[in-house]
Amino acid sequence: MEHRDDWIRELERRQDNIDPIRRIPNSALFQGTLINGNLQLNRLQRAGAVFLGLCGLAMSCFLLASAVAEFRIGLLPDLSYAIFCPFSFWIGWKITKNALINDPTKAQRRKVETRH
Repeated sequence: MEHRDDWIRELERRQDNIDPIRRIPNSALFQGTLINGNLQLNRLQRAGAVFLGLCGLAMSCFLLASAVAEFRIGLLPDLSYAIFCPFSFWIGWKITKNALINDPTKAQRRKVETRH
């Protein structure tokens, strides 16, 4: 039984192979790549990116509906609605658009044009 317990502890130790400090930059790099649209994606990756983009759009619609509902009953919506709703809508729109179009050469041209 000890051998199995050692094996389970070893598996648990290996599960956390990314340092917590590196998780945020990795996530930001992943999201930034999807927002910029500068990678050629295969069909499965495009489907996943469309799903993530639609989740962002759904979250922004939910935030907007919550703010309208609070405003209609006489409450002032939180400032977080005003900040996160447009930001979430923009992120969802960019990810969905880039996943559906998926032309990384356009992203590179935009990047070069903005530098000049």
